[in-house]
Amino acid sequence: MYKKMLIINEKDNVGVLLEDCKAGEVCRYRDIDVKALEDIQFGHKIALKDMSSGDIVYKYGEEIGYALENIAKGQWIHNHNMGCRRGK
Repeated sequence: MYKKMLIINEKDNVGVLLEDCKAGEVCRYRDIDVKALEDIQFGHKIALKDMSSGDIVYKYGEEIGYALENIAKGQWIHNHNMGCRRGK
């Protein structure tokens, strides 16, 4: 069984979970599948591809931050591994 996620813009490199997802479960949006590497809660972001430290994170087709470290496809993306330049 697949867990639902949403990809808002084709430029996005993160998906947004529409339900809680446990490590090892597959999150799906249309024909895109991503296996979660860790437990991720509803409403949080999952990496759609591998990212290197410093890479830009896109959601809504817009830059929302940058990777603070290497992030693997399927990893949870939040303020522990993503920085933001807005408001600074």
